[in-house]
Amino acid sequence: MSGPGSEVHIAGVLVQARAEAVARLRGEIPSLPGAALAQWAEDGRLVVVVEHDSAQGVMQTLSALRDLPGVLNVALVYQHTEPWEAMQQEMP
Repeated sequence: MSGPGSEVHIAGVLVQARAEAVARLRGEIPSLPGAALAQWAEDGRLVVVVEHDSAQGVMQTLSALRDLPGVLNVALVYQHTEPWEAMQQEMP
């Protein structure tokens, strides 16, 4: 996905969905490009982390989240961009 000279884009997303859709969405969200389901509640709140090598890729995944049946709202809560090389450095 990423390599030297590229960037890593990380986004934190809050998804609000119909409660009856949560079980299905738990299976569908991780299949979207760069999407990982971090947390969810049975009442329809889901926290998704999106990681991609471009802002456009993040936006495409957000759009795909919005298009999933049962999703009521998608809110970008956090976004960060870092050079790929910086993400490869070991933390002290």
